[in-house]
Amino acid sequence: MWCRLKIRAQRPHTPATAAHSPTAAAIPPESPKFIPIPRPVQPQAILRPWVKGVLPVPRKIFPEHGPDKASPNYLASTTPEPLPHNVDRHRDPRTADFASYKARQAENRRNNLRESLIELRFRKERTDSVVAAKSRKKQAFNRARREAPQREDERLTNATVLQSDIPRRHTILPDPDREARLAAKRENVARHTVAKEEERRDMLHTLYINAGTFITTGSQLDQVVDRVFDNVEQFTNDEKRGQNIWNLGFPETVEEMLGGKASGVRVNRPKALDNALVSRKELHDHRMTRIGEELTGGKA
Repeated sequence: MWCRLKIRAQRPHTPATAAHSPTAAAIPPESPKFIPIPRPVQPQAILRPWVKGVLPVPRKIFPEHGPDKASPNYLASTTPEPLPHNVDRHRDPRTADFASYKARQAENRRNNLRESLIELRFRKERTDSVVAAKSRKKQAFNRARREAPQREDERLTNATVLQSDIPRRHTILPDPDREARLAAKRENVARHTVAKEEERRDMLHTLYINAGTFITTGSQLDQVVDRVFDNVEQFTNDEKRGQNIWNLGFPETVEEMLGGKASGVRVNRPKALDNALVSRKELHDHRMTRIGEELTGGKA
């Protein structure tokens, strides 16, 4: 039986040089990787396992303005002892074992809560003391470095500078008028406070005077609506000017309100039934009212 396998002659192995390899051929001669240099095996960096999720921010067990949770009163109110009527209720022989088991579990929970609160309070005080000690030490170190005098080597190696040109540390500028300026400011503050109190008193008096015309009930509202909208006698006639809403016309604009405020008189827009301007009598009455208010110190 003939075998059809053909044995090929093996070619002599010629090691490829680094210069003729495709990777080495791409490296230019000026590159530091042009000459192969054996390098030590780099150790693998230890990566911490990635934990999914985000831990919540721990809450403060002992808040600053809260009760003292390690005090006997707080522990007694948080972990009260069982009441007598609850103990007597579970003395049934059929459920005595289960009741005693539940009682032991409740006692363990009470003891664990008391011990944990006391231990956590002790840990908090110890941690706070350590942090406060480190903070005081760091502050003292920074203060000493800040207030330390200039080193001798720095003084000898620095350029020549006049002693008067050297900036002094913690120098307070002279202020001979400080007391007079503070006294003037105190006087201004007192004057402003008195003015605010006077303004507030005047506003309260004005509110008291105007409170007589406030609408507080439904019957008063109905009377005002009937008088303003339905009462025909409120229209203007030869003797008086009416108060009906159809007689007063359009409401005044912002420009007219600002212009009337400068002169102290309310200027109305042209009315629907009469096109007369503010009469001299109304202007005179308004001025006399203002004079009376200034003289009496109250709202008329």
